[in-house]
Amino acid sequence: MAEELQGLLDRIQSEGIAKAEAEKTKIVEDAKAEAAKIVAAAKEEAASIVKKANEDAEISVTKGNAAIKQAARDVLIALRADIEARLKNLVTESVGEAMTPETMGKIILEMVKAYSVKKPSGDATVELLLSQKDADAMTALFKGALLAQLQANPVIRISSDVSAGLQIGFKGTDVFLDFSDEALADVICAYVGPKLAAALKG
Repeated sequence: MAEELQGLLDRIQSEGIAKAEAEKTKIVEDAKAEAAKIVAAAKEEAASIVKKANEDAEISVTKGNAAIKQAARDVLIALRADIEARLKNLVTESVGEAMTPETMGKIILEMVKAYSVKKPSGDATVELLLSQKDADAMTALFKGALLAQLQANPVIRISSDVSAGLQIGFKGTDVFLDFSDEALADVICAYVGPKLAAALKG
């Protein structure tokens, strides 16, 4: 009886130990599996964070470069506009100084000659648009030799649109020639403008 009891106890103990070992093994394996999952998830999360950080950094660099290029273009456009405005003012002022009564008298004579060649039988009565100061000077000039060369007394009108230089028309025609400081400055700047733009582009 005692031997049977001892055998039963030994078997229970053996089974208990085996079961405990199995439980321990399962717990360890489950823990390892869970740890592996956690590590894998952590690696995936870390990789995702690094990838996003790299993408954000690349986007920031791209945006930064684009902003720098845009700023450079804006500066160049502003610089060009400022230089063109200064050039226009300088040219307009220079043309105004160059358009003396004597110079305008020569222009008038040349235009009348050219008109007379094209229309020898036409009325060469000249109509002039001038500023007030130039009108006074030209009136005095026409009292001299210029009037004899024209062979006709020109009609002089004062125009607030003309600050210097003159505009020439021929009575009864649609011929109109603009030699005002603004018009001549526009022509000169139109010629210089592309060269200026090329110089600014380098």
